[in-house]
Amino acid sequence: MSDEPMRSRKRPEWAAGLRQLYDSVVEEPLPDTFSDLLSKFDDNDDAAKVASEQSQSSDRTPPKGKGA
Repeated sequence: MSDEPMRSRKRPEWAAGLRQLYDSVVEEPLPDTFSDLLSKFDDNDDAAKVASEQSQSSDRTPPKGKGA
């Protein structure tokens, strides 16, 4: 193997085609069904966050009827 850096070597003929295929896949729009699924996950995360915040705030209130 030579000491030349990888960038200075000539790329194989198939590399350009592979790059073109990759770029075309990356540029494809997200399918609606996948987008809907991601939205559901986001909604569930938001609901869990609100529930967690409410739980934490109720933990901070002193108990009623006992103590001071």
